[in-house]
Amino acid sequence: RRNIMNPMDLFNKVKELIETKDFDAAKSFIEENKDQLGDYFSQAQDLISGSEGLDGLVDKVKGLF
Repeated sequence: RRNIMNPMDLFNKVKELIETKDFDAAKSFIEENKDQLGDYFSQAQDLISGSEGLDGLVDKVKGLF
C-alpha cells in the first residue's frame, strides 16, 4: 500500500529533489503525484522550469521559502 502524503509534504519533496539538482526525479515525482499535489502542481512545475540550468539554484529555492 502506498504511503499517502499531503500536498505540502509532496511539494517539499519536490523542493528537496530540485535542491540536489535531480530534475528528472523531480519531474517524475510531480507526474506520479499530480493528483495529490492539487494546487501545488503548477507551483512545482514552475519551480522546475525556473530552476533548470540556473546557477545558485539551491540558494534560489531556499530563498523562496
